[in-house]
Amino acid sequence: QSPLDLNPPARILIVGLHGAGKTTTSAKLALRLKKEGRRPLLVACDLYRPAAIDQLATLAKQIDVPIYTPDASEKDVVKVAKDALVWSENQNGTVVIFDTAGRQEIDERLVEELKRLHTFLNPKETLLVADAATGQQAVSVATHFDEAVGITGIILTKLDGDSRGGAALSMRAVTGKPIKFAGEGEKLDQLFEFHPNRMADRILGKGDIVGMVEQVAANVNEEDAMRSMK
Repeated sequence: QSPLDLNPPARILIVGLHGAGKTTTSAKLALRLKKEGRRPLLVACDLYRPAAIDQLATLAKQIDVPIYTPDASEKDVVKVAKDALVWSENQNGTVVIFDTAGRQEIDERLVEELKRLHTFLNPKETLLVADAATGQQAVSVATHFDEAVGITGIILTKLDGDSRGGAALSMRAVTGKPIKFAGEGEKLDQLFEFHPNRMADRILGKGDIVGMVEQVAANVNEEDAMRSMK
């Protein structure tokens, strides 16, 4: 398990292929940081899919986190990032999360855009959102993104499916980068710290008991529980 580097200026760049769950994961991460007492800000940097900007804006509203959305005609992602940083100075935030565009597969244009954005932002964390269900394909994706922008960690999504996360082992082995979080489920509070021993138990077919206890603890009010017990 490896914590996030949130020393100022705390900037987190979220990258990954289209469909891996980047936009939802950006919101999940913002909510998680908010619950930890930080003041996250979201920035929509996907200039290709207007729906992605709308989606992030809707999620930001649900979790009550300020968001910067670019003008619909904007095509330059670095300009968006610049404007967002100016905006963020008046927002009293402590960590800024940038959600970027994805493609069906890695192509030159995507890589070039990400490199420009990464160079400009110089983020403390560049997190790759990868779909656990894609298995070994996720490994080559991780390698490509790591070569392009130097990822600092991985967030595995869709771990609630049948896949037990074998890809997690391969991704860690091939890139040497830690898996920082795991997304399990659609709800915005379903982003959990990644714990290797729990994943090992899961791959070996044992249940994640500690995870279950944590979920129960998070959802059960202690006073209510004491009352029921009495």
